[in-house]
Amino acid sequence: MAERDKVDLREGCNDVTGEWRTRTLGDLTDNFDALRIPVKKIERKPGPYPYYGASGIADYVNGFLFDGQYLLIAEDGENLRTRKTPIAFIANGKFWVNNHAHIVRANSSANTRFLMYALAQLDISGYLSGSTRPKLTQGNMNRIELLAPPLKEQRAIAHVLGTLDDKIELNRRMNETLEAMARALFKSWFVDFEPVRAKMEGRWRRGESLPGLPADLYDLFPERLAPSELGEVPEGWGVRRLGEVASQRRSTVKPPDIDPNSPYIALEHMPKRCIALSEWSNANGLASSKFMFKRQDILFGKLRPYFHKVGVAPVGGLCSTDIVVVTPISQEWLGFVLGHTSSKEFVDYTDATSTGTRMPRTKWKDMGLYKVALPSAEIASSYNKLVLPQIESMLSGIHESRALARQRDALLPGLVGGEVRVGNA
Repeated sequence: MAERDKVDLREGCNDVTGEWRTRTLGDLTDNFDALRIPVKKIERKPGPYPYYGASGIADYVNGFLFDGQYLLIAEDGENLRTRKTPIAFIANGKFWVNNHAHIVRANSSANTRFLMYALAQLDISGYLSGSTRPKLTQGNMNRIELLAPPLKEQRAIAHVLGTLDDKIELNRRMNETLEAMARALFKSWFVDFEPVRAKMEGRWRRGESLPGLPADLYDLFPERLAPSELGEVPEGWGVRRLGEVASQRRSTVKPPDIDPNSPYIALEHMPKRCIALSEWSNANGLASSKFMFKRQDILFGKLRPYFHKVGVAPVGGLCSTDIVVVTPISQEWLGFVLGHTSSKEFVDYTDATSTGTRMPRTKWKDMGLYKVALPSAEIASSYNKLVLPQIESMLSGIHESRALARQRDALLPGLVGGEVRVGNA
């Protein structure tokens, strides 16, 4: 943090009466639930604005579009009991909300971000109503009690915790940018064959550089395209199987041999369409055999492959047997193999060749048969040298964010409970 942003964390006494008072959420917020306009699933279509409270994205349609900072509080009682989703989170910018989330904002007595952190520490199961489908009604939400300090201290607490969360979010966005850069370069070299086309059209000449095409790589690429079963590919590149440059790491670890402290990745830890795997647990309590993987192995979710769960392992550890562990024949082929296995085309191929109706699964035998235009080892190595620093930056960002999250989680109870006090330096 900048010098002006430094704060002191001071141990407070257990007696937090004083200026800290128990308040209800209704006393501290303005409610905007009446402005919600649900968008029917059939009317939802891809667009620029998030649609909270249900899956999907809503494009701009007539109605009220929220714009600004709001606190969205979950209504679904089952999720609130199991903590499958956070109790509350901040939404910024323009967005839609359906009727499965409450929309509030702090009034003049509170700070919206502080309220989010305070709610994260509460057990609100006692405020839920209904047995079959429990929910948090607006009335019960307003009665939730929390400990609130004066507004100045709320802002200071929100600043300390928010600074950590902001850095985590910055890392996430940076990883998105790094992945997009690597994917764009992969598409240029190995899908659109831009280096060859640039030479054919005279846009790339010996001794010159183009974006993504350093001058020293000029002689590695052929000067023309040739017909093949995949369409036109660079002359001299063969149409080969992915399995010729990658294999499945099938090292099984049985329950008696599992280290309980080993990192463990299951399908639920893997995000969709994102190669940055930032979530994992430990292997404590696992009762069935698992696959072993190493750092920088490629993990591919084989159960319902259309979910597009593919990523680079940021650590070594164990994973579900519903994940295929893919490893290139050598480090130089990592970028090339990752580019293909994480592509929409490859995921569509695995979906089409998967077996099973209700729970379709792909398998390495079929994955390895995927046809690719295979470049020379020198070209694959050159591409890898360009993208490997990006991959390493992504993995470093993941570990930094996890460390920041641990720091935030350690500070949060004391700060919102008044046991650790914040003062300006």
